[in-house]
Amino acid sequence: MKSMLQTLPAAALVALALCLAAPPSFSQTAPDVVGSWSLVSLTATRSGSEVEVPGPHPHGQLIFGGDGRYVLVGLRADLPKFASDNRLTGTAEENQRIVQGNFAHFGTYTVDRAGQVIVFHIQNSTFPNWDGDVQRRPFTLDGDRLTYITPGSFGYGASKVVWQRMK
Repeated sequence: MKSMLQTLPAAALVALALCLAAPPSFSQTAPDVVGSWSLVSLTATRSGSEVEVPGPHPHGQLIFGGDGRYVLVGLRADLPKFASDNRLTGTAEENQRIVQGNFAHFGTYTVDRAGQVIVFHIQNSTFPNWDGDVQRRPFTLDGDRLTYITPGSFGYGASKVVWQRMK
């Protein structure tokens, strides 16, 4: 009995040491991107011209937490209000414009500093085809301006997203 009592605390200390020594899952986040960002633009090139995917002056926010979690939301500036004042009874046209005028996803992220890539581990999205996806987005950081390339899901091919750090 005495040897078991002596072994138990030793085993507990070893387990605790292993837990403390293991790097947290967010250890690969880059402190340079942690914080809140405001959407500046989301553009794609179509037939040689730059197209503003969610329209001019979109609204959006991207928050990279220091814990390795993120939330991203983007909206057209001109989303219609529901005439009925009830989102459950919107018309087909209202619903279509709203669905096509927003994008959001959340999950966890890591940053590949060497490759200058943000890796989004998408838990859920307003584009359900992305649920569970892991997406790598090459990025540049120029002062308080973050720019990255998204995969083509807006019907235009890849697009460029620009964010401004919020102060």
